[in-house]
Amino acid sequence: MIAAWLVALVAATQDLPKEPPGFWQRDTLLGDLGGVRPTLAEHGISSILAFTGEIISNTSGGAHQDTGADLLLDWVLDADLEKALGWTGGSARLNPMWLAGDGVAGDVGDLTLVSNITGRGGVRIFEAWLQQSLVDDVLSLRAGILAADQEFILSGPGMLYFNSVFGGPVFLSPNLRWPIYPVGALGARLRANVAKGVYVQAAAYNGDPGSEDENRTGLRTRLSGAGGVFSIAEAGWSTGETRRSSLKVGGFHHSGEFVEFSSGAVRRGLSGGYVAGEQTLVRDLSPIGGCRDGGVAIFLRSGIAQDDRAFVFFGLDAGVNLTGLLPGRPADILGLGVIYARISRDFAASQPDRPRWGHETVFEATYKIALAPWWSLQPDVQYVVHPGGSTATPNAVVLGVRIDLLF
Repeated sequence: MIAAWLVALVAATQDLPKEPPGFWQRDTLLGDLGGVRPTLAEHGISSILAFTGEIISNTSGGAHQDTGADLLLDWVLDADLEKALGWTGGSARLNPMWLAGDGVAGDVGDLTLVSNITGRGGVRIFEAWLQQSLVDDVLSLRAGILAADQEFILSGPGMLYFNSVFGGPVFLSPNLRWPIYPVGALGARLRANVAKGVYVQAAAYNGDPGSEDENRTGLRTRLSGAGGVFSIAEAGWSTGETRRSSLKVGGFHHSGEFVEFSSGAVRRGLSGGYVAGEQTLVRDLSPIGGCRDGGVAIFLRSGIAQDDRAFVFFGLDAGVNLTGLLPGRPADILGLGVIYARISRDFAASQPDRPRWGHETVFEATYKIALAPWWSLQPDVQYVVHPGGSTATPNAVVLGVRIDLLF
């Protein structure tokens, strides 16, 4: 009798409504919006609205000394079309965004771009796609306006940093046009989850999505033979939870026209390949004065492109992230990163000031202060060696501070 009463009491306790998290503990600033979010979720709709604002200054060196600000309001709307419309295996995304500010783009003279949110001011669509999953989610086909940097060559720990190369790698962006923030392109992607933690995927996109000035809305879908096609394929493996490991290997090809540096002739196509890895080393920093639930993660990504027609023929970015380094600050993250971009030897040989051309190297240190799950403050410093890959431009020191809000 007593046992039955205890079981009933436990069951009744579990059925009691849970107390909603307090203002400083909830995941978003606006919480569940008075029940709107749970209602939308029941119908397959999820919404994430994030604001990032920064003040950034090129304090010395570079092309010019200047201080500016960048603002980004990023709204991601995802739909489970099976819940919403009864479409088995269907899903969709719409990602509008608003950008503003002037930043220091062009003042540093760097290849790597010291801010990953800078862009032409205005409202645009970054991604808009439909996806169909098949064979119990083993296969998925996605098509529409896509951004390759959202699925390929991703480096999770690299997203902490200000410099744009930790998102779109330096062995790609200075060499060719491809769909990357803040301009997507018309394309399609096929992915197969071949085993637990193992996948292969490939995609093809319009090779000329246009610059931000040419494609102001993000919806331009004009195709041209001269623009070519950008294609990419990747295989990846990951394992573990507390000690996570991952490895990605891939290759890319752009079928557009490129100038061969040695001859000045126009050639078709530019190809390259890459490898990227991540490793969580420890989950407890208390032996060095940090938090018991802290951790250390390292990452490295490297790639090459054709030396005879790629301005940057070798690129590397790497770093170490320490979470919970300070006692009582379990969610804060310290990041120490480096970027190396090697200028093509063929390009350098074709220049009258050949000895000046060599490499651009960036060192970045950043610290993300978690004020709440939905609010963070992040100071940052970058030291840019040989901006633009040439000794003609003085080394630059760039300071910044960023605020992130999740609504």
